[in-house]
Order: sequence, then C-alpha cells, then structure tokens
Amino acid sequence: MHETEVDRATNTGQLLENTLPHCRRHIWQRKTPPTELLTLLADPAAEPYLVFPGETAISLENVVKRTTSKPEAKPIHFIIIDATWQQARKMLRKSPWLEDVPTVCLPENLSTAYQLRRNQPEGGLCTCEVGIVLLEAMNEADNAQALTQYFQTFMQVFEADRQHQSLSQ
Repeated sequence: MHETEVDRATNTGQLLENTLPHCRRHIWQRKTPPTELLTLLADPAAEPYLVFPGETAISLENVVKRTTSKPEAKPIHFIIIDATWQQARKMLRKSPWLEDVPTVCLPENLSTAYQLRRNQPEGGLCTCEVGIVLLEAMNEADNAQALTQYFQTFMQVFEADRQHQSLSQ
C-alpha cells in the first residue's frame, strides 16, 4: 500500500483486510522495503505473484490452472499494489525487491463499479475489485460474495455521504 493510501477514505484495500483474515497490509516506502513482505517473498513454501498488467504477465487463468491441477502445489500469495495507477507504476519502478516476482494479469474486458476517483484507466479496477476477481478465480465463492457485498455497501454509504443524503432516500 502506498503510504498516502493509509488515511484515504476512498481506499478499498481496507475492505480486503477487514474481510479476509489472511490479508496483510505492507506500507510501501521508497527507501525501506517492508520486512514482512520480503520474508513472504523469500519463503520457499509459497508462490508469490504480483497482480499487475504487463508484457510478461501470466494470465490469472493459467496461474490458477497450474496450481489447482497439482495436489502438491504451493499456496499462492497474491500481491496487490494498493495505490493510484500513477503511484503503482512508480512503486514498481522503485522497488527492486519486486523485480523477480512473477506478475499475473487479470482477464480483459473487466469493468469497474468504483467511481470515487477520477482519471482511472479503461478496464482498471480498484483494489477491492481485484481481490474479488482473485477470490472468484480461486473458487472462493463465499469470500468473494462477502467481499462483494461489503464493497457494494461501502460504495452506497460513501456516495450517500458525498451527496449529503441518508441511505434510505
């Protein structure tokens, strides 16, 4: 998570953390890599993937197929960069500890329901929506549904507050 996201009311990464017991937040700082994340990346018993589009990114479908087809497969740890798109690109460029982590891309033609920030790229999802897509792909339907409901409620409450309306209107 970019350090400026920590206190933003529009941050949806907090929804993942509040819903999923194994979700962890690591605050990014340019000169100091997060120690817990480095430990996770070095763990030979886990398979980390950075969720970010790019030329070398593996499709989520292929990652899921590879890991679900092997009974001895290592648990996957998805790393989602929680930041604006501009901040996320900067974080990747300035984080040498992420260079060797394989990247995974989400399916194309996804659309966002997140309307709380401007200048979002076409097909770009907020952090919570990325989490929902990952949970659905990993056949975690109950967790995906719980997170979807939480996200929808978050959006309704936030929009009602912005419009100075109650939810019952």
